[in-house]
Amino acid sequence: MLHPTLRAASLVVVSVLALVGACDAAPPAADGPKLSRFNAATKHSGGDAASKSFCEAVFPRGEQGRAFVAPAEKSLPGVASVAPASKTGTWKYVNLWATWCRPCVEEMALLDRWQQTLRKDGLPIDLVMYSVDDGADDLQRWLKKGTVPGTIRWLKGGAADLPAVLESLGVAGTSPIPVHALIDGDNHVRCVRVGSVHQEDYAAIKAIIAGG
Repeated sequence: MLHPTLRAASLVVVSVLALVGACDAAPPAADGPKLSRFNAATKHSGGDAASKSFCEAVFPRGEQGRAFVAPAEKSLPGVASVAPASKTGTWKYVNLWATWCRPCVEEMALLDRWQQTLRKDGLPIDLVMYSVDDGADDLQRWLKKGTVPGTIRWLKGGAADLPAVLESLGVAGTSPIPVHALIDGDNHVRCVRVGSVHQEDYAAIKAIIAGG
């Protein structure tokens, strides 16, 4: 039997590891239920090896797939409105994030590098970052830092809109952020990843986009 001190330390380690890589879909609160990671986010049949290894949800191309519906948004604080991209045929990399989500913030530099590298590899993407922040102050401070890559957008209802957006992407509404979605040139959702990404995931993303 473990000594009480060692048993307590083990519980702390397990708790910390469980939080790595994802944030609950709302800022930490004093009470209320916690949201679990990968809740009901399952892989769909089909798809290549890259999709199966990287995505929680995979959808086929074409009319039988899942169309991407851009979520309602509001104007960013202190920033002129950005019109939706009108280009067709270009893949979109949609990221759901928040200023209070540490994994979201930590992976932004990586997403920026991926966008540039994919462009050099002949696979341009539109990186679209949807903030789920509720208040304008924290978001405005981040925007002033200039550290957020891609096109920044703000969910109209903040965190309250997140469950519906997640369900429209084909994953559970209780899934935590960050969430990543690859949208093909025909505006269909092809892959959804729940949780943070890492440098070694680039090969899978490139393979999914190159596969069309």
